[in-house]
Amino acid sequence: MRSIACFLVALCLSARTTYAADQAKLSPAEQEVVNVSKARIDAASRRDIAALAGYLADDCIFSTDDGTVITKAKLMEHYRKPTAVYDRLVDPRDHIVHMYGNTAVVNYRVSGHEQFGGTDLVSEQRRTETCSSRCNGTICR
Repeated sequence: MRSIACFLVALCLSARTTYAADQAKLSPAEQEVVNVSKARIDAASRRDIAALAGYLADDCIFSTDDGTVITKAKLMEHYRKPTAVYDRLVDPRDHIVHMYGNTAVVNYRVSGHEQFGGTDLVSEQRRTETCSSRCNGTICR
């Protein structure tokens, strides 16, 4: 019985290592999409309005956690408002990129860690973004 348990653990570790190795094999174009996505996330985290606006096409639409659809203008309005001081860290990872000519769809996991009012808030999400050369390498979410 113990040898079966050891075998199953070894099998799981092997599968996890294989999956991790597959995740690292991005083409240069796919890696560029991931880099743009991470740069946009960083600009949003720093509330750098000019940089963030440059990553978003004017006709982008966004959906909030509750399913509300908002425009780029509404999103920029949100980021221009002063916010309460709190620590926030996001960790985008496990990117999957599909290229369709000049358009890419990127899907990834993100963990959010926030300290707000003495409370540690942790969230897990899966996000999908679309990037097109029509937007000059910008991300439309």
